[in-house]
Amino acid sequence: MSAEKQRREVPAVLYEPHERYRPEPFAPGFSQDGGYEYPSPPPYSYRETTVVEEPVYLVPQPPIIVAGIFSSKPTSTICPSCRQHITTQVTYRLGKLSYLLCTSLCMVGCCFGCCFVPLFVKVFKDADHYCPYCHFHIYRYKRL
Repeated sequence: MSAEKQRREVPAVLYEPHERYRPEPFAPGFSQDGGYEYPSPPPYSYRETTVVEEPVYLVPQPPIIVAGIFSSKPTSTICPSCRQHITTQVTYRLGKLSYLLCTSLCMVGCCFGCCFVPLFVKVFKDADHYCPYCHFHIYRYKRL
């Protein structure tokens, strides 16, 4: 009884090949009722078919630890994404130090535009290190 339960049959649907690879297009016939006659749709099968997929084996590669001392200047390292020896491409963005200096200068009394100087100077901004080949974000150097 247990052998009968484990044995399952998978129904196979066989299609007969057509004589021509591509059928020529045709227009539906016009009926007496004033409409077009369309062919009936093909019958649907009530049986369920299963697709057996082969497993895909992925071989994990050892992770690359980004080693090095990062600062606001470009640094030589190995990209964890493309695994090439690179010199990082640096972009600067506003960080906590920029906003803190801007707010403190405004509170001290530099309200005539001098308080916005930390927003435009690279020395006060955070530095993002990117791979020049695959543009992968490697590290963010935060000033504060």
